[in-house]
Amino acid sequence: MAKETRATDSTTPKKRTRKAKTEGDGTNVVEMVATPAIANEKAVVAVENILGAAVVEEKIRRRAYEIYLRRGGKGGSPEQDWFQAQREIATRP
Repeated sequence: MAKETRATDSTTPKKRTRKAKTEGDGTNVVEMVATPAIANEKAVVAVENILGAAVVEEKIRRRAYEIYLRRGGKGGSPEQDWFQAQREIATRP
């Protein structure tokens, strides 16, 4: 059975691959592309925000546990302890 001919579709872009360049001594050369400084700054700010949120959450967690211990572990609810701790942490200077 004969192979069918492939229809060419001019709307489909061709894949382009880039081969690694090799120096005369056999070592590979890697092209480095500089990223804009603004992108790096945004990434740093995003990481700082994530870490900052984690630090605040840890403070709230510890304060909620202190409230629980002060109550003697009886009565109340973990949610109420959490909300009280959130309010206290948020109002601290």
